[in-house]
Amino acid sequence: MSSPSSEFHLKIGPKTSGSKHLFVFTEDVAPGATIPRHRHHGEEEVVLIETGSAHVWLGDKEYDAQAGATVFIPPDTWVSMKNTGSEKMSVFSVWNEPGFEAMLRCGSVPKGETGPALSRDDVKACYHEGDAELDALQAPPEKKP
Repeated sequence: MSSPSSEFHLKIGPKTSGSKHLFVFTEDVAPGATIPRHRHHGEEEVVLIETGSAHVWLGDKEYDAQAGATVFIPPDTWVSMKNTGSEKMSVFSVWNEPGFEAMLRCGSVPKGETGPALSRDDVKACYHEGDAELDALQAPPEKKP
């Protein structure tokens, strides 16, 4: 995996604030970039799209979402999002459990620093560490007409 397509900021979690039951982060996703298809085992997530627009694949459904939209992701549900706009998409995510913080910390470095390139297997291992699973597909399905 080469250059990152998003930038995130950890807001609330075990290492940032001592939270035992919540995890909150914000993420800025570049135009055309995709949050890869994945699912979380046991955790629920709420994503608020603050700015921009996205195409969302959630389980067997898909839809377009604009700024102000809220996406609820039940546990063990496959999800992917693609920034469909020409500007960055900013999202605010809230979790009922802090496990995914481990995944985000696993494959990232502080802003301005360069980390080692991660293979797809390395990324899968990071997802596993965060109690999540990355789909074997290289990209989400194409948007339905």
